[in-house]
Amino acid sequence: MSSSILTNYGSMVALQNLEATQNALTNTENQISSGLKVSSASDDASSWTIATTMKSNIASLNQVSTDLGNANSILNTAVSGAGQITSLVSQIRAKVASFTDTSQNQSAIQSEVSQLVNQIDATIQSSSFNGVNLLDGSSASGLTFVAATNNDYSGGGSSPTITTGTSFDLSSAGTNTAVAAFATLTSGLATAISSTNPTTQQTNLDTALGQIDAYNAVVEGQAAQFGAVAQNITSQQTFVQNLASTLQSGVSNMVDADMTKESAQLSALQTQQQLGTQALSIANQAPQLLLKLFGG
Repeated sequence: MSSSILTNYGSMVALQNLEATQNALTNTENQISSGLKVSSASDDASSWTIATTMKSNIASLNQVSTDLGNANSILNTAVSGAGQITSLVSQIRAKVASFTDTSQNQSAIQSEVSQLVNQIDATIQSSSFNGVNLLDGSSASGLTFVAATNNDYSGGGSSPTITTGTSFDLSSAGTNTAVAAFATLTSGLATAISSTNPTTQQTNLDTALGQIDAYNAVVEGQAAQFGAVAQNITSQQTFVQNLASTLQSGVSNMVDADMTKESAQLSALQTQQQLGTQALSIANQAPQLLLKLFGG
């Protein structure tokens, strides 16, 4: 290579190498400060696009998990309420079974049964979570909860759901056949059971107990139905949480910086920067050496 005072080839090469080192150092510093190796589409368009889409889906899954937790609370409230009702119905049955006992005060029994029925109605009205009640008939067609989000990233398809199934008004105002018969019976035991004919009275008592059992079967059926759905929701919530964690790990692998690697890279580039600066300084002095060829 010829020596020239107009063009310093060594300085040009040294400058190019120093600029490349500086660019790499800047990139490494950005990754360390942000913790991301892909922070924008200009870093890696493909990874950034996939990660952004997955982050959106993760946010949706986290919201679904929260909503499923609320759904579980609604169902568990209903199950708890239904369990209390069955306990009260058991007490009512015991009272009614002794209604024909001549040693018992029928008026007192009627009064006690009426109070227990009032407790049933109060329990039903109280079995509400955030304004949602599955025991008072206000959600007769049932509720539907989103179980997860559509993850095929194609823009189509539908998200899976979980439904509670139909529900009945279990209060004394309920229109279900068994519920209505129970309400009629408990409001007028004497009318339904009492008779001057012992055989007829016993038959009436057996019928009354059967009506109570039929109502209790409806309550237990609702409790079992909601309990099964609650169990399903708990399982689905666990799955959604695990899925979100797995997707988050996938996003991390694509866009997060390896801090150990970047730390080592930073140290190496800083050393290269110092050496490059020295090399450029030496190259810049080369034209001065040419003066010695013409000097004395």
